[in-house]
Amino acid sequence: MKTYLVHHTPKSPDQDTWTVSFSLPYIASEYAPVGTGVWYVRTWLSADQIKRRLAILFDHPDELAVHELGRADQRVAAHMQWMQGRLEDEEPAASWQLPRGVWTAFQSAVGGVARPSH
Repeated sequence: MKTYLVHHTPKSPDQDTWTVSFSLPYIASEYAPVGTGVWYVRTWLSADQIKRRLAILFDHPDELAVHELGRADQRVAAHMQWMQGRLEDEEPAASWQLPRGVWTAFQSAVGGVARPSH
């Protein structure tokens, strides 16, 4: 699990950052607000994966910066109040590239078929 600093630079002072903060639980196991448009994010995703998942929220790639924290920064981040995200800790074990919801439904269906009925 890595910790990143995610920074959204609005194009104008009036631009809302709520869409980014609403999306954070889906890219993070835990996240913490640092300031307006700035968050700490703990995730197993890479910086590039984070950028790709949030890219749809921005008009230009320069509006979003994602930096992996070093050890000194992680000590500061340890004292933050972290919120629970919805991202699971690991990818599914299968090599299939399915959306997580489809994968979960598939696992449930297979589990139901594999269970003996009484």
